[in-house]
Amino acid sequence: MAKKIVNKSVSFNVVDPFQQQMKEHVDQYPNFSAYIKRLIQRDMEGGNAVRTIKKAPAPAVTNLSMTQLNGIKL
Repeated sequence: MAKKIVNKSVSFNVVDPFQQQMKEHVDQYPNFSAYIKRLIQRDMEGGNAVRTIKKAPAPAVTNLSMTQLNGIKL
């Protein structure tokens, strides 16, 4: 019996720190396809065993002077 295989690709924009972090995470798995299939299976089963990757919060800016705000449109 002949196999019918469909390929789906995933692209990572490594300039984006969040996507770079995801790429580095999946690089630790030697079988990328099996890893992605397990994630899809967990999602289909309603599981939440997938570890989320969070972006670092932007630093808060306080006490700006009018000189520092010069040229910034609010």
